[in-house]
Amino acid sequence: MAVRILSVTSSRADVGILLPVWEALAARHDIELHVLATGMHCAPDAPDPPIPAAAARHIGGADLGGGAGRDAASAMVACAQAVSDLLARMRFDCMLVIGDRLDMLPAAFAATPYNVPIAHLHGGELTLGAIDDRARHAMSKLSHLHFASGREAAVRLACMGEEPWRILVTGAPGLDTLARVPAMLAADFAAALSLPFADGFVLATVHPETNAPNSAAPMRAVLDALDASDAPILFTAPNSDPGGLALRAMIEAFLVDHPKAAFRETLGPVLYPNALRHAVVMLGNSSSGLIEAGFFGLPVIDVGGRQTGRGSGGNVRHVSADAAAVRAALEAVLRARARHARETPYGDGHAAPRIACALARLPERERLLRKSFHYGTTPSFEVPWESGGPAAGESDRGARAP
Repeated sequence: MAVRILSVTSSRADVGILLPVWEALAARHDIELHVLATGMHCAPDAPDPPIPAAAARHIGGADLGGGAGRDAASAMVACAQAVSDLLARMRFDCMLVIGDRLDMLPAAFAATPYNVPIAHLHGGELTLGAIDDRARHAMSKLSHLHFASGREAAVRLACMGEEPWRILVTGAPGLDTLARVPAMLAADFAAALSLPFADGFVLATVHPETNAPNSAAPMRAVLDALDASDAPILFTAPNSDPGGLALRAMIEAFLVDHPKAAFRETLGPVLYPNALRHAVVMLGNSSSGLIEAGFFGLPVIDVGGRQTGRGSGGNVRHVSADAAAVRAALEAVLRARARHARETPYGDGHAAPRIACALARLPERERLLRKSFHYGTTPSFEVPWESGGPAAGESDRGARAP
């Protein structure tokens, strides 16, 4: 009998991460894949996520909205209810959750009274400047299987008391998406987005720094620095965390006086990797700057403390949310206009088949659900892309937790 997996997606950002995982799961005869779209996918006019045709689609919940905390809390309740309603109708062998968002956390909470095993992707990481940090750790403790993006995250999970056999280092599947998307010529990329520029632009993505006294400080610093530059700018939208609407309004006001700047809500799993190819720098505080941008050697200026604690490559420069500091970093990158060597601590672009193999070969349900607490020495973890073994997907060996 096929293993029935429920994967939850709550934002446009996690679609590019989850898409290769969905496709790897949908391609297996021993997996029955269901995808629940919630959170930002429930916003008015939100595009349908590109879920594989072989997967069953479900939608429910509410968008956080980007406004007040009260609105976000109400949306979280709706997201939990949507998950609960689905779990009441169907039995799942495992639910796959990802990351750290406030609209993903309700999925893990809702699964707990149903005693559904939870697999968590991107646990064990740190982003000290965002509420997301607490949400991520809470999901890790509610989960029964962990797909870590690297050794440091795996060790951190074990330090949190998670039993080492439950932790598998797979890498970040967002790199899988980058590796497989065909390169577009700069002119074709610009035409697809109706941009007034083709390349050499600043790719700017700024989200609320929700764990800071002033969550909009990074956006103010970024806009002040960009105001002093004549480089073309491509903004993508802030997320729907509390404070997101205010950041969006700041971008809209900036666009009025800056004809060389453009705003696009989202770029999607094909255009976004090509934006990383053709931009001259990524500016803001998105996790993508630390995880995916290094795959193309794109220089990144990470502003403020939102991503503090998350590992990064040599392509990333961290600066305070201060206009002068951001301006100096931006001017240096624009003068150099140089790419770095491909460098990322998040894997080799083969995470999805590792995750699919592990989900197809789940340990016994009773063993998964009976969690203990890991004490003692910090274990070592195998990192597949460092071991020189077979490429992921060539063999299921090592994909199952012991």
